[in-house]
Amino acid sequence: MRNRPFHVSLTLITALLVLAIAVLAGGGLWTLRRIHGQMAHATAAKSVLDRGRQILAQLVRQPIVKDEAREDHDWSQFSRQVQSLHALESGLQYVSVLKDGVTVWHEQLNALDGSGAPSNPVTAGDVEGVRRVLNVGGESVPVLVLTQRFAGDDGKDHVVEVALKRDAVGREERAAASAITSLYRLSLLTVGISFGVCVLLVVWMMHREVARERARRAEEHLAFAGVLANGIVHDFRNPMSSLRLDAQMLAKEVEKRPACRGERLQELAERMRNTTDRMDKVFQEFLYMSKPVAEMQERVDLGECVRSCLAMLAPRLEQARVKVDLDVPAQGVQVNAYEAAVRRALMNVITNAEQFSPQEGTVTIRVAAGGDVATVEVLDRGPGIPESQQKRIFDMFFTTRPGGTGLGLFLARTAVERCGGRIEVSNRSDGGACFRVVLPLAGEGSAAT
Repeated sequence: MRNRPFHVSLTLITALLVLAIAVLAGGGLWTLRRIHGQMAHATAAKSVLDRGRQILAQLVRQPIVKDEAREDHDWSQFSRQVQSLHALESGLQYVSVLKDGVTVWHEQLNALDGSGAPSNPVTAGDVEGVRRVLNVGGESVPVLVLTQRFAGDDGKDHVVEVALKRDAVGREERAAASAITSLYRLSLLTVGISFGVCVLLVVWMMHREVARERARRAEEHLAFAGVLANGIVHDFRNPMSSLRLDAQMLAKEVEKRPACRGERLQELAERMRNTTDRMDKVFQEFLYMSKPVAEMQERVDLGECVRSCLAMLAPRLEQARVKVDLDVPAQGVQVNAYEAAVRRALMNVITNAEQFSPQEGTVTIRVAAGGDVATVEVLDRGPGIPESQQKRIFDMFFTTRPGGTGLGLFLARTAVERCGGRIEVSNRSDGGACFRVVLPLAGEGSAAT
């Protein structure tokens, strides 16, 4: 469940990234379209200008233009030449021939009144041109007037003018613009489809993550239920075993009849009552685990916790004929912790030491304080723990004891870490294992936090 915010954030980042890529791609296509449109216009204008230059060059080569000593029929032939050029270039507006500033021939190919103001001079090699606006009735028609000056055979200054409609540029541009627009639309459609596919993928990923999250939560609930059930079984085995042993000893004591010791019966009954109280506390602790409450840390006397655990385990220790050597400072050792968690940890560690101790063996328990921490050492005379298993011994369900659940030391570590401490294990130099529980000391005047 801790991974859920990460998956949600990752999905959201992916969606935003896809959207950003789509916006960038659309903006890039729009920019390219504008650039290509401008290039198409420039190319079309250059193409029209080149055709105008070719028309000028062809007209200038005509003999009638270079020499005025020609008959009238020669101008008719020149006119037919102009008409043929107009058939090839419909944008040709008019052609004029001037000598020494006087118009000697002019042919209007479209109906215009010829008025207009020149503007924006254009130069292309030896050809000069200006843009003009001619009036057709009340309508303005922009044209590009190209002129070429040269000296004729008669020594006079000759000028040939060719006017091309500006819409010729538009015709040239439309073909390229149409192709660019088609490519733009195709690219836009491709980007749109890709974006749609990406959106569907993001939606599918989000749906899949939600489904996986639900499955993970269900698995975690099942795993938690399993751990909780195994923990209840594990924590109940110790008091149940103690209760059974006390009941057996109580029955043996009662069988003695005349020699029955009342104080012994009272001791066993008191231990059984304490055991049932412990079982009730275990129920309450697991209830807190299943429904966490705002439990507060408090000052806990480690020595009293150890003595309470030993009292609970007394029947087991007596049955196993294992002795306990307890070393607790007289002034006591106070820690800030959760008392139930500390009891569970110590109970499981001491039980582990009893299970691996030989008969007539001794379990040594030392409580000490140093610096800002308190320590509880539990030392046994068992076979010890191989180094290869010392890192795994606190893992859930790991056990080397036949019939063990592998939860005792796992629950002990979990309880100690919940209190802000740690638990360590090592082997004794003279044989056996040493478990060391480290908890933060309670400061002077420290209260529950």
